[in-house]
Amino acid sequence: MVTFARLVPMPLVAWFAFRGDLWVAVVLGTLIGCTDFIDGYLARKHGPTVLGGLMDPIADKVFIAFAYLPFVGNGFFPAWAVGAMFVRELLVTALRTTYERRDLRMKTSYLGKIKTWTQMQGIGMTMLFVLLERDGHRDVMLGLLIAAMIAPLIAFAALWAVRRRVWKGALVMSALQAPLLWLHLHGDLQLTVEVIMYAVVAATWISGIDYLVVGVRQLRGKAPLDAADWVRLLGALALPTLLVAVLVATPASPWPIMFILALELAAGGLDNLLAHHRRQSGAASWGLRLAATCAGLAAALLLADRAGDAAVAAAVASALAICTVGVAWEFWRGRDVYLDPTRRDKRAARADADADAAA
Repeated sequence: MVTFARLVPMPLVAWFAFRGDLWVAVVLGTLIGCTDFIDGYLARKHGPTVLGGLMDPIADKVFIAFAYLPFVGNGFFPAWAVGAMFVRELLVTALRTTYERRDLRMKTSYLGKIKTWTQMQGIGMTMLFVLLERDGHRDVMLGLLIAAMIAPLIAFAALWAVRRRVWKGALVMSALQAPLLWLHLHGDLQLTVEVIMYAVVAATWISGIDYLVVGVRQLRGKAPLDAADWVRLLGALALPTLLVAVLVATPASPWPIMFILALELAAGGLDNLLAHHRRQSGAASWGLRLAATCAGLAAALLLADRAGDAAVAAAVASALAICTVGVAWEFWRGRDVYLDPTRRDKRAARADADADAAA
């Protein structure tokens, strides 16, 4: 319930950003981001469900889509950097399915958590830098940065004193503030924004090293990549590239672009779950949806210089319609997997059996 409550208002963040109500977007985005701690706490206390385990990482990725893409169209963030972020997200998701199909378990590393924190913190801190600089409140930003460095350390000390538990996340959060504080004291606003964006892209790709290096090495000796793998991997490269290109090079509305990306991120998360249960789509159905969606986006790019705005909008709308129908079918087809509460116990039993076999 908390995860779905987090998903519903996410488009509002983009809507307020487009309206120029950046303060409202920052506050709402911060509140949405904080709910991640709540559903994480509930999952640890009561045990995860299959549906919750599916939707939680999807919600994180969809949040990033609605938070970053509005600032690509207006030139605030460089298109290549945001495109690189989402190429990585979709590529790692495609690789997860590739590994699951071959009984390879690539667990999310601690770098993955740092990546999510960096992405969420990056957009929030960038907006605060811009807004407080614009309003002439550099001293307020200085106080916020110092507080953001000290507060996690206090929480770290309190947790250690009460439970003798080391909270690595507090050290990471505090350490992330140090370069921002230095930039605030010694750099200008443009340099600060650029460094934040470079750091976000770097953290995003570094966190994928396990999937791109370790996982690929483990594929040796397994079944070779087949058509189902290649359509996923090639789609992960093509789709975000086309989406960002259409966003910056055509007069198309950014809303279809954001919803296509959000839908494909959701489909990728579902695909990982279905692959674990040997229920993933084949090459034909997965590839047809991606190919048709990419074709609509490519048509919008070609029509941008040859036809009017209406033709571009129609091409993007067709891509959104195809994507929506295809992703809806994926969720409908796999509903018994993520809605069946007994799947949690079956999955846990299977993991235990794999562990015993390995031992």
